[in-house]
Amino acid sequence: MFSRIKFDQTSPWTSLTRNDQGVASTFGWLDVDSEQRRKMLEVVDLFKEEGTVDELGIGSIRDALADSLFPGTSVLHTRLRYVLFIPWQMQRAEQKSSPFEMSTDFQSLEYRLIDSLIAGGERLGVIGNTARANLKRMPSSMYWAALGSWQIRQGDFSAEGYFRRQNDYRKLSSRTVKADDPEARELLPGSGLDPHLPKAPDNWLKAVDFRLTSEEEQYLSDQIAASAQGSMLAWLTRNPPTNQPEFAWEIDNLDQAPEQLRDLVDHARRFSIVIHGAALVYNLLLARKLGDESLIDQYVDRIDRWHADTLLPSGALDGWNRAAWWATIQRQNPRLRQLTIQFVNHWIDLLEAGGAVAGSRAAADLISTRERQIKGGRARLVNQSALDRWSGESGTGRHGFRWPIARSHLNDLYAARETS
Repeated sequence: MFSRIKFDQTSPWTSLTRNDQGVASTFGWLDVDSEQRRKMLEVVDLFKEEGTVDELGIGSIRDALADSLFPGTSVLHTRLRYVLFIPWQMQRAEQKSSPFEMSTDFQSLEYRLIDSLIAGGERLGVIGNTARANLKRMPSSMYWAALGSWQIRQGDFSAEGYFRRQNDYRKLSSRTVKADDPEARELLPGSGLDPHLPKAPDNWLKAVDFRLTSEEEQYLSDQIAASAQGSMLAWLTRNPPTNQPEFAWEIDNLDQAPEQLRDLVDHARRFSIVIHGAALVYNLLLARKLGDESLIDQYVDRIDRWHADTLLPSGALDGWNRAAWWATIQRQNPRLRQLTIQFVNHWIDLLEAGGAVAGSRAAADLISTRERQIKGGRARLVNQSALDRWSGESGTGRHGFRWPIARSHLNDLYAARETS
């Protein structure tokens, strides 16, 4: 993976680059589509959470499933009401006289929100609750893609682009309003924000919390249900489960979901289970390369328990229509690399053949070849310096496809309904 990450503190948008040796990473201005910004920010967060690092290059599959199930969500999210706070801040900032002043005021409002949330009794989920005025990654950068995905932001532009747009809109509007022809006014472009956005509450920049009002809940439920139609996220806005499981495939009303959603969730369940074994084998190979007998015993035991207690009882390999599975993934990500598809297929073939993968030469060769494919000379299994930096565990977390984030957002909607 990348190392020595450096942040450009002047910009909420980031880009990831590598030098010729693949060891130095820098961040700078980037004004491409919001989805790429979200993914870059998520890559950075992987370094903070060893259990989720994509050591075997299957992140494109993971993201395709997550985007299909829970579009608009991100591992960077905390609470749902941020998708209202941000456009409210934009609306307030756009009252300034120039794009520069608007952008400056917008950033100031993002800092003010931290104090307002804490004054309102919130702490958990407040972005910047510790950093305060030193916060560098703003909530707007974390939620920007969600605003677009759920059609709260109508158009693909950055915050700075929004303020330039407002400045142009203001000039055009002042000329158009003088026209006698009423149709001229109707042809004015939209502001870039959904015109049906609920109004900000009074004094929300003095003290506010994450609780949605009834109006806000209805608005967000409608927006998500319409914009994410056909996804589990949209279905669950209208069909709340009665349990709070670790994984989406464990919700107690899944049998009531449409067939195509049940199939999608089942694909996610199967993939989460089978690829977990590959991550465990990878760590076992590192332990062997390092010569750490304690870690070797630990990973052999974990692999045996995964095989006996999870893989076999789950039936993850039984009757899996892999053609339908890959068609689902490639609809979401048509640029999925063939090497990635081949690796996953070979791993599943190996599991279907049976046998103990912990001692399998074929499994070891498959995993080591895959690491070299995606990392080259930086692969830990061939680079002693990279191996020495291994913490003893990397990439062993089970994939939940952003379900914990989606569950939190949905709970905010459900809670608002209960209190209305």
